[in-house]
Amino acid sequence: MSDLNTEMDMDQSNPKNYVQMEREYFARIEDYFERSSGGYSEKAYAFPRFMPRQAISYFLARNEIYQQIVAVHGSILDFGIYRGGSFFTWQQLNAIYEPYNHIRKVVGFDSFRGFSEIGTNDHGAEGADLQLKTLGGMAYDGARELKEGIELFDLNRPLGHVHKGVVVEGALPGSCRDYLEAHQETIVALANFGLGLYEPTVELLRLIRPRLVRGSVLVFEDLNQATWPGETRALLEVFEPGQISINRVPYCPHISWVRIHA
Repeated sequence: MSDLNTEMDMDQSNPKNYVQMEREYFARIEDYFERSSGGYSEKAYAFPRFMPRQAISYFLARNEIYQQIVAVHGSILDFGIYRGGSFFTWQQLNAIYEPYNHIRKVVGFDSFRGFSEIGTNDHGAEGADLQLKTLGGMAYDGARELKEGIELFDLNRPLGHVHKGVVVEGALPGSCRDYLEAHQETIVALANFGLGLYEPTVELLRLIRPRLVRGSVLVFEDLNQATWPGETRALLEVFEPGQISINRVPYCPHISWVRIHA
């Protein structure tokens, strides 16, 4: 892995959280993957050998969360899909746990232009702001790649001829508002928030709240984090404490999930 990519991986969390051995791991793992024998299939089935424990912990956390909504009717909305980590995880888990639930859509939203304007509610505690948290930070011109990924995924999915994964391009919350107006049937079983910023998060929570039901789940990647205070403020402004419960898994501290009670 190049030094630039390694630094970006660090900056997306907090470089202070990595010790020297972990930095060495990230610096060497890509080269090890490329030099290892075997083709794509062999390496895919041996993925724990090549994947960082952090990436596996995210997948396992989302797996636990997905099981909370198997009995809840509705679709999955993923806000700020970036390179598709959470977005494709929901699709994979849907195909595994509910292969014949053709009604549950997985809809990903992103402008692919990076962070929108950083407001006063988004400034972290002194020394806690991240370098990439700037206007346009973490931009990714990859909508076409993600759409091709959906096409390939559908080839290996039960009922793959029924389209379920959707990428919606455009700035939030406007693109979500347009989608919901065009899809009045939408009930939200799960909404994943990967934006990290106060203004789009609070507006989206207000927008989807009428479409949530008892048992719906909201997934957050930045609650209770000093580097991303806007997400916590947005949640507490829209919901009273008695209307929700906040849950977590012990092995992935970044991800938490909120169950709707009322």
